Amino acid sequence: MPGQSPAAFPAFEAGLLRALAPVTPYEAVIAENLIAIEWDMLQHRRMRDRVLARQVEHKITEAVVEACHARHEAHLDQVWDAWIEAGKSEEDFQETPFDRPGALSEATELAARAVSRDAETVAAAEAEIAALGLDMVALMAEFWQAGEVATRFHDRKIAELEPRCREVKRDLDALQAARPIEAVAEVS
Repeated sequence: MPGQSPAAFPAFEAGLLRALAPVTPYEAVIAENLIAIEWDMLQHRRMRDRVLARQVEHKITEAVVEACHARHEAHLDQVWDAWIEAGKSEEDFQETPFDRPGALSEATELAARAVSRDAETVAAAEAEIAALGLDMVALMAEFWQAGEVATRFHDRKIAELEPRCREVKRDLDALQAARPIEAVAEVS
């Protein structure tokens, strides 16, 4: 599947096969079924996390652009007040427009750093976001409360797969416990 590392599955499979230690061919088939289910759950978690990260990134981008716009407006108010206090003509005042594309570009880059996998990068981004007057915890609370999370599909799939995983594992355990002879798995 696109987005999956081709090298990841064989290592995942080998590790679980060592842990499950199937001895008979039928145990191996059941173990392979269990591994496939575990892999599917892992992939749904990865996809859910990616969807969530993109939504969080979008929410942060919007909030940062809004904060930049508010700062721009506050600055304009100060400039206007100073202009009027200096006795200058209202008609001669030239308002500097808000650079939305520039703010959006900077906000997008900042949001990308805020959802990075590197802890130091995230900490630095959160500090920049806080400097804009935004509270990341409050921002995330708004995000979750707004019901904007489109991860429900993956959450449902994981919830469907988990009982099946436990069921197949119980089957494997019962099969291994009922071996007519004591056997030891060969680990390759």
